[in-house]
Amino acid sequence: MAKRRKSPEEEEEELFKEPEFNEKEYLISEIKKAKGIIVVFLLAFVIGLISGYLQVYVSVALAAILGFAVLFVLKPLLQRLNAEFDKRSTWVYAIIMFLLIWFLAWSVAINPPFNDVSPPQIRSIEVNNGTAWVVIYSYYGGVNNKAIHTINWKGSHEIRVKASDNVAVSAVEVNGKTADYKGGYYQVSVETPGKLVVKVWDEKGHQTSTEITVPMGT
Repeated sequence: MAKRRKSPEEEEEELFKEPEFNEKEYLISEIKKAKGIIVVFLLAFVIGLISGYLQVYVSVALAAILGFAVLFVLKPLLQRLNAEFDKRSTWVYAIIMFLLIWFLAWSVAINPPFNDVSPPQIRSIEVNNGTAWVVIYSYYGGVNNKAIHTINWKGSHEIRVKASDNVAVSAVEVNGKTADYKGGYYQVSVETPGKLVVKVWDEKGHQTSTEITVPMGT
């Protein structure tokens, strides 16, 4: 009996026959992928926080070395946790995600409320000339010598300082005297024997100081 010749449609169907879909393998792969993404996210965030701590209290170099060291062992670690990725593109995505989250967590760790590594700032120093407050120093303009020479420096003077910090200013001193906080300024009355020394501290003990030479009172 002669064998029936297959039609072109039948031959095309056999040639392009799709492989059988294995639902179980697909679900296992997706579960591993989801687990891997969660592990990478959490690991990167924790390592980022530790890197921030190392930068503040040890060194920046050690903080960077830690992150890249973990990146090199990321693949065997995920394999051990049965959370590996089966596609190269997914591995690339996981590495990029790790780096981004690590740097983000690192940045968060070195800034308030986790850490305060910046000193406070002296925004302005003003002197009361009897009728108005005269700015003799500003953060952006520096010392204003012209304004300094318009003031009679004989005797004591009311000084007020505007200071700021990314967390909180803890104390302000002018010529060794502690200033009181009043209406947005730290104010104190001091003698001015040829200079004003302003010191500002934040809650972490960081200090900023400015010394201004003024005419001797006559």
